[in-house]
Amino acid sequence: MSKRNITFSLTSKLMLLLASLLCFGIFIIYDSTFVYSQDIYGKPWVFAALQLGWIAVGLIGFLFFYLFDYKKIKYIAYPLFLVSLVFLAILAIMSLIPCDASLSFAPCINGANRWLYLPLNFPIIGYVGFQPAELMKFALILYLATQLSKKEKENDSFLIYSIIALLSSGLILLQPNMSTAVMVFLIASVIYYTADFSLTPLFKLFPILAVLGIILILLTPYRRDRLFTFLQGKHDGPNNERSLGEDYHVQQISIALGSGGLGGLGFGQSRQKYQYLPEVATDSIFAIIGEELGFIGTSLLLSVYGYFIYIGLTIAQESKDLQGRLISVGITFWMGIQFLVNVAAMTKLIPLTGVPIPLISYGGSSMLFSLMALGTLANVSKQID
Repeated sequence: MSKRNITFSLTSKLMLLLASLLCFGIFIIYDSTFVYSQDIYGKPWVFAALQLGWIAVGLIGFLFFYLFDYKKIKYIAYPLFLVSLVFLAILAIMSLIPCDASLSFAPCINGANRWLYLPLNFPIIGYVGFQPAELMKFALILYLATQLSKKEKENDSFLIYSIIALLSSGLILLQPNMSTAVMVFLIASVIYYTADFSLTPLFKLFPILAVLGIILILLTPYRRDRLFTFLQGKHDGPNNERSLGEDYHVQQISIALGSGGLGGLGFGQSRQKYQYLPEVATDSIFAIIGEELGFIGTSLLLSVYGYFIYIGLTIAQESKDLQGRLISVGITFWMGIQFLVNVAAMTKLIPLTGVPIPLISYGGSSMLFSLMALGTLANVSKQID
């Protein structure tokens, strides 16, 4: 098979996977939110319509980065990374202000400052907000790939990586948002590893950060409670008092997945979406998929994402330059690890954490910046000789 055929095959497969996941996401968002949407807006389709709107905007971003030569991405990467840092710095400063004194453009929601809102009031949806941490995932990949592809001296490259990774994840941690901070740091670390530098500095840095992370969890009440709830849930039965209280969310997820069984209750037949399960269209949407489509349906979804990871890594392997390889690996790892973390949290393999499934979960920030990143990945695929 010629190189031209390989290139077309990879790009077309990536596009097909993208279209399939987007269509499935719209159907499952409508299905999981029509009760809640009817209650809030008086119409069952509002959340699905809003998601379609974000997909439309995201596809414009996808097209831009698909057509923009990734070899010139430095002209976008530097200002985009700087803007992301400024946004995160604003939220870090706002996190020092008591919640009851937070400002409207950076509100404190559930004890965290993770959103910035635009001063534009739209019909139905009101003010539009976004999460700068989602933008940072994309900006960091472009910036770090551009910097490390220059192949500076090894010590200089590690310094660049460590400053970028620690600064970005540190600002996100101050929101506070530990799960996203860890994810951003891991994305940066995978890009550094892919650049084929010595791993000795990483082996020295990781244990220190791991110990600091454990200390931070134990010193923060809500993180400590979440960890202890997870550990205790491994030993307590469903009638335990703690499980019925603090572990309500986890228990409802377990009920949804358990009800699905092998083949599921059938599309549209979920009972947990009737306002029993929190975050039904965002972090917990995998539980609805499991309840309605069962083990077979969730296994198929796992297979689709596994195939996406394979396609992304193949694009990285086929890329003829280091920058394209680093961009491809960073984007693929971002999408893959976010999906796996969500599934692991839903199946009680790790403590519950608020991480959406890319391209499927409801959410404008995640959809917009994921599609922009995937447009860049398709750009790399398109330019393979």
